[in-house]
Amino acid sequence: MSTVEFFYSFRSPYSYLAAPRIFALPSDFRVRLRFRGVRPMVTRGQPVPPAKRLYILRDAGREAQRLGLPFGPVHDPLGEAVWRCLRLCELAERQDRIAAFVLAAGHAIWAEGADLAQERPMRRVCEQAGLSWPDCLRAFDDPKGLEAMERNTEQLGELGLWGVPSFRFAEHRFWGQDRIVDLVRCLEEAGLRI
Repeated sequence: MSTVEFFYSFRSPYSYLAAPRIFALPSDFRVRLRFRGVRPMVTRGQPVPPAKRLYILRDAGREAQRLGLPFGPVHDPLGEAVWRCLRLCELAERQDRIAAFVLAAGHAIWAEGADLAQERPMRRVCEQAGLSWPDCLRAFDDPKGLEAMERNTEQLGELGLWGVPSFRFAEHRFWGQDRIVDLVRCLEEAGLRI
């Protein structure tokens, strides 16, 4: 079966906007989706000036409205919230709950203003995604989640990509939630439509 790789950052509003459409691909195409959580750009030495951050939030709000997705209030997850989310991805993947977790965490960050560094909102997200809270507490101390994130971040760079969301299908690489249309066209041209 063909694979679509989805490079995602919990700090990226564009990743949040892309996630529902990307996680829906296996319903429409004979593909396996491979989620790849990566470090936020600012933790990779790529600073984002304040004016650009404001523009991104305004633009993401317009895109969310166009896509019919809720947006705001927002709580920037930079710091412990990002690392907690990334640590949980390994657990969520093992339990086949990655889509549920990423969608719930994204909604909490970008549409509810939830601080996922705090126990109560993080627990709510985990339980909403079908994850056991005791398992999540153990995962916060498991280095496997951050090891996977480091491998994913390295792979993103090896593919010649830097921003998120990014996607890879076969030899095709795409960057940006606005390029999902091109990814879908490639999947259709490959004859993978169900």
